[in-house]
Amino acid sequence: MTDVVTADPPGPDAVRCANCGAALHGPFCCACGQAVKPLDPPVRHFASEFAQELFDVDNRVLRSLRRLVFSPGFLTREHVEGRRIPWFTPLKLYLLTSVVAFAVLTFAGDDAGLRISMTKGPADPQAAAAAIQDARAIWVPRVVFLLVPFFAWLVALVRRRSGRNYPSHFVFALHVHSAFFVTRAAATAVTLVLPLTAKPFADGLLNLYLIGYVFVAFRTAYGDSRARAARDTAVVGIVYVLVLTLVAGVVVLGAAFGPGMLVEFLR
Repeated sequence: MTDVVTADPPGPDAVRCANCGAALHGPFCCACGQAVKPLDPPVRHFASEFAQELFDVDNRVLRSLRRLVFSPGFLTREHVEGRRIPWFTPLKLYLLTSVVAFAVLTFAGDDAGLRISMTKGPADPQAAAAAIQDARAIWVPRVVFLLVPFFAWLVALVRRRSGRNYPSHFVFALHVHSAFFVTRAAATAVTLVLPLTAKPFADGLLNLYLIGYVFVAFRTAYGDSRARAARDTAVVGIVYVLVLTLVAGVVVLGAAFGPGMLVEFLR
């Protein structure tokens, strides 16, 4: 007896799926979906398949990144409306962009806007700065990841009459954060080859872009009016930035110096 129940008549000469044993009638198994491929492929076949898979994934990544950066809210709308195959999944896009972004920020020594300095206390200033830098590189990505659901909750709060469930708002949050990671990494990479005085200007442009991005994303993903999108952008943006700054600062200080030093610093 086989583990797969099919309507195919058993026959000794039937070509069957190597994965589940169902009878095959085409290039894909109708039971499990696995593609029909030679078990021991020749080099030419393997090379062709490898190139096809590689370039197909790359094209999908590039298409998704292009839409993510230049079409705010488009990927969220595509996901919500069920057109998902051509694009990277929201979570994979978030993980990819966050890893790249924090790698670039760490390499460049960029604080991503989280500036913490020790003006009093028993710690040596240079040692304190090094400890803060190390803790920031480790903990800020984790804090941001843990606060993505909070961002989604804020969106769900301001869009509670949209008729969408929380997972749709969570997808929106993942796409917004992914766009931030891409543009933050790009801006940081550009400032590496520019004079140091250009960094504040680049940061200002990035902040304006992000504000405009969330505004357009609200309009595209939710069909908001300009006034509604502006209100939602302001409420979500201000609350989220304040909470992110506070939580990240406390976590970084606690990780760098321990609870005792954190209490001393906050006095």
